Amino acid sequence: VNEHASSKRLFIALPIPSAANHSLDKYCQQLDEQYESSRIRYTPINNRHLTLAFLGQLDSTQVVDATEAVQQIQHTPIYLKLTAIERFPDAQSRIITALPEPSSQLRSLHRQLQQALEQQGFPGMTRPFRPHVTLARMKYNKEHLAIALNPPIDMMVSEVILYESQRIDTSTVYIPRAKTALNKSTPSRIKKK
Repeated sequence: VNEHASSKRLFIALPIPSAANHSLDKYCQQLDEQYESSRIRYTPINNRHLTLAFLGQLDSTQVVDATEAVQQIQHTPIYLKLTAIERFPDAQSRIITALPEPSSQLRSLHRQLQQALEQQGFPGMTRPFRPHVTLARMKYNKEHLAIALNPPIDMMVSEVILYESQRIDTSTVYIPRAKTALNKSTPSRIKKK
């Protein structure tokens, strides 16, 4: 019996708004011009996200617990500025990502989510939180790669989503299983772009 048959592979993430995705596409074209496009495998636009917590294989009870944790979140919308495209987690990596500038809002949301997950019985995260949006994977990794996003890509994220990662044929699809709106009001007005 396949032990993973009834389990689901889940993670919690911020979706990337369509305007920001459109801007990222322009930089992906720049990558194509700088490097051989045949060596780059892009993340499908619908799969782009910023991971807050990777949960791994969960059984049905744990899926309910993860859903509960996501729905406990009460936070204001998150304003992020993507400022660079670099290899991740280091200069030798094959993974190409867009990186946000440090954000106290994002740290606060991540901390709140960690607490909610721990209350639901999930183990605390041991790795440091290094926010990034995966754009592509490269076949070879010799060249230095660092692109400053100028102007930066601004984005306002207004929901947190619990995604299930499913393998369909040869591709991976991320299916939203639960979401919560980031709509808690704040004493100071949030500037809308």
